[in-house]
Amino acid sequence: MPLLRRLLGEPPPTPDAARVPWELTELLREGSPPVELRRPWGEYLDVALLIAHGPDRPRGNGLPGELSEALSEHDVRVRKVTGPMAREAANADVVLAYGWPAAPAMLRLPGLRARAVLATAAPAPLAELGWTAGVPVIGPAWMGGVLPAGTDAAYTPMPVHRREDLVLVHGEEPLGLLAAAELHARRPDLAFAVSGVREALELPFPYLPVERGAEAQAHAFASATVAIAPPVRGWRPAALAMLACGQAVVAPADEASRVALGDAASLVAGPLEAADAVEELLGDLALRAERARLGFERAPGGWGATARAMVSAFLDPP
Repeated sequence: MPLLRRLLGEPPPTPDAARVPWELTELLREGSPPVELRRPWGEYLDVALLIAHGPDRPRGNGLPGELSEALSEHDVRVRKVTGPMAREAANADVVLAYGWPAAPAMLRLPGLRARAVLATAAPAPLAELGWTAGVPVIGPAWMGGVLPAGTDAAYTPMPVHRREDLVLVHGEEPLGLLAAAELHARRPDLAFAVSGVREALELPFPYLPVERGAEAQAHAFASATVAIAPPVRGWRPAALAMLACGQAVVAPADEASRVALGDAASLVAGPLEAADAVEELLGDLALRAERARLGFERAPGGWGATARAMVSAFLDPP
């Protein structure tokens, strides 16, 4: 099998052992040293991002690029520290574990002024043992934190005509694509745009492909009357970018969507319900206007509020 993988150009599988937080046993046995109450002492706030052993490495400093720029305006600098060099993080003003897998190593470091977990999609290993209790999470509410939502600057209302016959689908999630196919069967008068998918994707309905990139997607979000969003994931979910553009949104009815979108979107359980929700929004201008108002409250645009809340959490840790 290894030879076959090499011939096919496939990467070797990642051993499960590479993802094991080996410091967890020590943490469970001996607990975590207390944090030291002290003020930051440098000209800028030094944040060390501690990355666990294994293959789960962040791009850049682990934060959305525009959020990093907003933090730099508050004199916050984020540097990466890998697992074998964990003790180099101890002199930082704040130590962030990159996701729960890196948290045991962080929690065993002595002499820290402030520590927290930077929210990622990775679950906490053996959380049922209770070791995660009381550990602050830096992230948006749908990822377990308390930060206000942010969106990139490109996602903003535009002075373009909204086509009342245009429905946008983002991503290759079955719910959105099945709903679009159902709408095509019900309403031959509708047109469809599809973004965030592979090039030349074959679908059972005609569609306008949206180019990749924030600017092209923002234009599409501002041009369609209704958009079907994929599940809310990560720091920059597509549904919030749509709301920031004034888009009427239909999204899956899961816990993350309920937290992130609330009443600003139609939350649905399946593709037939999604098609019904799209038709309702297409036929009700007042409802679309109310959703746009609620959407701007949820996603006012930019990362300024998120950055300010992060700095506040760093300066006055719980």
